[in-house]
Amino acid sequence: GGCCPGASHNRFAYNSAGQVRIRAGLPIYECNSRCRCGADCANRVVQHGIRYDLCIFRTADGRGWGVRTLQRIRSHSFVMEYVGEIITSEEAERRGQVYDRQGATYLFDLDYVEDVYTVDAAHYGNISHFVNHSCDPNLQVYNVFIENLDQRLPRIALFATRAIRAGEELTFDYNMHVDPVDAESSRMDSNFGRAGLGGSPRTRPRVECRCGAASCRKYLF
Repeated sequence: GGCCPGASHNRFAYNSAGQVRIRAGLPIYECNSRCRCGADCANRVVQHGIRYDLCIFRTADGRGWGVRTLQRIRSHSFVMEYVGEIITSEEAERRGQVYDRQGATYLFDLDYVEDVYTVDAAHYGNISHFVNHSCDPNLQVYNVFIENLDQRLPRIALFATRAIRAGEELTFDYNMHVDPVDAESSRMDSNFGRAGLGGSPRTRPRVECRCGAASCRKYLF
């Protein structure tokens, strides 16, 4: 019908309630300013921004600040976008060494097709800056394209993997790997935790994980 998924030969990503229905790893193409549909089109979700009441809180187990939802979130619903300053991978490596010495990093590689750019949410961003890691997260990363269709610059959207209770902390896996579904999905690999970390794995400092999940891997990376 002239909407973006059809024009780009990709599946329509959402159901009528705005819940994502494609598997993680597949790209989401939302309608944009060139589409004939209106603002209420079911293919306009991420572009409408955060729709849930969220708050920042201080964790009690030494993980610093965190984010929790103040209302119930439906499974597969869009929760927030990870935003920040877009920098080159070379600059991300330089900043990553500084952040590593400080014991914190907010770098997210945009490596959907190639590792050229990184999002740095250290100084510019939104509430996603405070979302903690978990080895058993309730948020899943998707690559989204709206106005900009450059595959090197996807927007990073976080969707609920399940129904989330009011008052529950929101988390995503900083070292997420998506199992290949097909040739398209195999290109997605978030590697939030390793962004900007140069050198070989043997020389990188190991960061202990404190997520407390039963399936905890003990180390972030």
